[in-house]
Formats: sequence, structure tokens, C-alpha cells
Amino acid sequence: MPLRTKVSIGLAFALALSGSAVAAPGNEPAGIGEAVDPVEALGLGSLSGYYLAARHARFNQDISAAAGFYVAALDKDRKNPDLLDTSLVLNVASGNMRRAVPLAEELLRSEPDNWVALTTLAVEQIRNGERAAALETLGNLDNVGGQIQELIAGLLEAWVKVGQGKTKEALADLEELGKPNLYKPSTILHSGLIADYAGMNAGAVRDLGASFERDAGSPRIVEAFVRGLARAGEMDRARKVLDEFEERLGGNDQFTVSVREALDAGDVAPLIASPVEGVAEALYGLGTAYARDGGNAQAAALFQLALYLDPESYFASMALGQVMESLRQYEAAIGIYRAIPADHPLSRSARVQEALNLNALDRNEEAIRLLEQAVKDDPSDISTTVVLGNVYRDMENYKDARATYSKAIDALGNVPAAYWSLYYFRGIARERTDEWPGAERDFRLALTYRPDNAHTLNYLGYSLIDRGEKLDEAIDMVRRAVAAEPGNGYIVDSLGWAYYRLGRYQDAVRELERAVNLKPIDPVINDHLGDAYWQVGRKREAMFQWSHAAEFKPDDELAATIQKKLLSGMEPPKTVQEASNQHAASQHGENGGEAAKAPAGETPKTPADAAPAEAAPDTPADDDETKAAE
Repeated sequence: MPLRTKVSIGLAFALALSGSAVAAPGNEPAGIGEAVDPVEALGLGSLSGYYLAARHARFNQDISAAAGFYVAALDKDRKNPDLLDTSLVLNVASGNMRRAVPLAEELLRSEPDNWVALTTLAVEQIRNGERAAALETLGNLDNVGGQIQELIAGLLEAWVKVGQGKTKEALADLEELGKPNLYKPSTILHSGLIADYAGMNAGAVRDLGASFERDAGSPRIVEAFVRGLARAGEMDRARKVLDEFEERLGGNDQFTVSVREALDAGDVAPLIASPVEGVAEALYGLGTAYARDGGNAQAAALFQLALYLDPESYFASMALGQVMESLRQYEAAIGIYRAIPADHPLSRSARVQEALNLNALDRNEEAIRLLEQAVKDDPSDISTTVVLGNVYRDMENYKDARATYSKAIDALGNVPAAYWSLYYFRGIARERTDEWPGAERDFRLALTYRPDNAHTLNYLGYSLIDRGEKLDEAIDMVRRAVAAEPGNGYIVDSLGWAYYRLGRYQDAVRELERAVNLKPIDPVINDHLGDAYWQVGRKREAMFQWSHAAEFKPDDELAATIQKKLLSGMEPPKTVQEASNQHAASQHGENGGEAAKAPAGETPKTPADAAPAEAAPDTPADDDETKAAE
């Protein structure tokens, strides 16, 4: 690699995790108290009105608004335990701790084993320095039973005891807690963090090293281990671990730069600076586990508790922002990312995520300006250049997308494995700008890195079929794509539509029926199945399928095509140019040398424009459910 390139912490963070505003870290949420005003204005300030408003807000995944409405409903029915429980969870998740703590205390009077209430109260006591009270509360949490409750109680108790000067007792407790292998990843990590905080270098290196062996891709674990090694005097080993991590990333970034600067200065502090920070780190780690399992409200609650204890726990901020993204609360996510200071190592990643959320809100020009400035500020940050290319591609500005990807590839020289998807993305941009020879080269280069990647196989295979080239190889590619992701309705649709284009209509019906079962409300897939039914003589079913497609909000062009077919059916499909197919037909005999073309008036389908499933995490993947424009 000709230069030491940088990658944003977005990659490192992605590896760590596997409307109305949510509170920025450390602050009360904006507007939560006003959430009930629209109900009052409509004269619906009743229990049922507030409850319905709360249900509606929760359906729309607006945590902050739902929290306000539930509390308003609770004021009308104070003895309702379900309202009290839900109000607590949502107020913690929205960051309104001023309201959440009294709700927790109230709930515990009727439900003394409520784990969210116990955790919230314990965090409040730890924040206030009430360690003995916190240990009592955590003891009650431990007695509740359940894995998450036991783990929260055990990790938090250990750090509270460290704060009391009982470090050896805390480590012994974690060793006992970690006997079930299920808990070992958490207990061994926090044993190492506690040992490093306490200056027990040998124990820190041992336990952080064991944690690193379990998860060498987590930036927090890597940083903790590197710092532990350096503090134990193993500076060369620390640099080697950091170098290898950068190699896996495909470059360096603000995170690794800041750690390397600490190594160079010879003044390496432990990752955790206080027992309170240790508690926040434990809550952040537990929140990531919930987020991976789709428990968004619980994950957000744990991240908010971490930030309540340590407002500078910016990894928790990034995690909270990603939860908001998953809930499509893009404005809330933007507010969280903007609260990360410009001088923090995570700031660049936060700006990139802010741009992606602006793009999701169709504020494309703002996103472009933000990314262009980031690239200008640091041209060696390849991952931000890639994100800029992705935003251009999302805007269907394929010319600028192609140029941006080429800039990144040229800067990298020998493209490392972490950036293999650059070729896939540039291949899409080239195919869309009618540069097929270059597009095919890029897709095949992508396959040299990931030979079985479903999205690359799908795109290249379908494109070759559409062009009437290398038909045996092409249909095999699309079949392999389906075999790799049999549950991906868009890729199954590509196989069905490929068969349609080849004139193999019965095969097309079989695959397109599968695709509709996987994606029943997609207008394009339903339209394709209607076309296939028509060609095999099932004309009534074709009309039914086109009617379905028309109901599912197709774009204007497809809607017009569907209406035309509903009025007058279809003309016989035209064939692919004989000249472009003769050589493949004579060589392979696929379908008699003739492949079906899209019906008159229809634009030929391009394959699903989704990011590779194994795309480098620093290159934010497209939504798997986003199809290419028809």
C-alpha cells in the first residue's frame, strides 16, 4: 500500500456492535414535556386519548414522544402497573432521567423485582456516590433471576466495590460470576479493565489478552489491551497489536491515531479512569448485546444510563445514534452525533454518520457538503471518500460516484481486502453510465476477493444475461447468488426475471412465485410475476398480480406500464439481439440461442442494487431491501 490511509471509526464501531428528539448525551430531551400538547389541543386529554397517542408514537418508533404520552396516560390512571412499567422504560430510553428516577422508585413499591427500575435506581445511587445503597439495590437485582439481571448486577457490583477499595474482592466476584461460559466474555474483559485501573499489570495483560483473543475486532478491547500492554512495559507488543488491527481495517483512523500518539508520548493511561466510568462501560457493553438482538428500547435505555453516569462515554453515544437510525429516527440520531465534540477521536465518524442520516432524510446536498468537507480536511481518509461515493450513487449521480470510487482505488494502490467492495460499487456506477467493459472488469475483481458474494454474482450474472453474453456462466452466477442468500426476495426475483429474459417462462414462474412469497408487497416483483403468468397463459392470474403491483406504490414509470397492461394485456416479448447472442448460443446451446427481452414499453430490469453482504464495515452497506431503479 503506497500510503498509510485512514479509515473512519465507523468501521471500528461497526465491529464493536455487531421527528421528536432523543436527549443528546448528558442532557434532558428536547420537547418531551410538550409531547402531550397536541392531544390537549384536540380535546382528547383523556386516558384513552393519551394511550392511543402513545401507542401511535410507539408504532412509529418515536421513543421520546411515546414516553411523554405514556406518562400523561399514567397521570390519569396512577395504579396501572403496565403504564408505569412502559413509562419507565421509554423515559430511560429517551434520556429523561429527571422523570425516570421517580418512576423507578414508584414502580419498585408495587413491583420490587422490576429489573429496569432496580437498574435505574442503582445507577442513580452510584451517580450520587451512595455505594452501600447501590450494592443493596444491585443485590436485589441479582435476586430477581435471569441472565441479563445477574450479569448487570455482577458487573456493576464489581465496579462499586472497586470504588470502595475492595479490588481483590471485586475480581474474585467476577471470577465466580464468569464460571458459566455465557458470562465469560464480559467478566474477563472487566476483570482486565479493573486490574489495569488498579495498576495490576500482569493481571491486566492476562485478562485483556484473553478478551482480545475472543474478539480481536472490537476497538474498545483492542484499545484496552494495547494500553494494558504499554503500561506493563510491553511497548513493542502493544505496537504490533495496533499495527495488525490497522491492517485488518485496511488503514488507520482517528481511533488508532489517538492510541498511537499516546504510545509515542509514553504516557499511557488505562482505558477506564474511574469506577463510575467502569460502570458506564459495563452498561454500554450490555446495551450492544441488546442492540444486536433487536431490543432497541432496552438497548437505548442501557446506553442512556451509561451516558447519565459518564456524559463523555461517546462510544455509547455512537451506539445510541445507531439505535435511533435502526428506528428510522434520523433527526434524533443527527442530534446525538452533533453532540460529540469536534476534538474527540469519534468526531469524524460522527460527522459521517450525520451525513448518512441527512441523506436518509433526502437532504442530499447537506450530506454531500459535509462529506466533501471531510474529504477535503483529510484526503487520506479513504472510508469517508467511499461514503461520499455511496451518497452520490444513492442520488443516482453515477458519474460522480464512479469518479469518487476511482479516486479511492487510486489512493489505495493495491486495494486491501477490507475495501474489496469498492470494485463492486464502481462496477455499479460504470454499468449505470454505459461503461460495460469497465463494469464487468470491476465485478470480476470484486469476485477475486469474495468469490461467493451473492450481490456481486447477482449483479454480474443478470447483467450478462440482459446483454445476451456468456449465458451458461451468467445463469450459474445468479443460481449461486440465490443459493448463498435463499431468503433474499430480490435476488430470487433476479433469478426469476433472468429466466424470463431467456424465455424460460415456467422456470420464471417458479422462482418469481418464491420471490413474491419472500417480498409480498414489492411492486416490481409482483409485476414480474404477472408478466410471467401472462407468458404461460395464466392471464387471469397475471391481471390479479398486476393489480397487486399497482396497489403497492410503484414509481410513476412502472405505474404507467402496469396500467397499460391492465387495459390491454401484453404484446409478445421481443428477443435479445440475435447478433449479440449467436456466439454464446453456438458455444453453449442455452435456450436455442435466443433470450427473451423485456416486454414492449418496459425498461429491462437491473439486479438488486444492494451492498455486498460482506461489505467492509467501514463502507456503510445499502439497505438489503433497496432495489435498483427499474
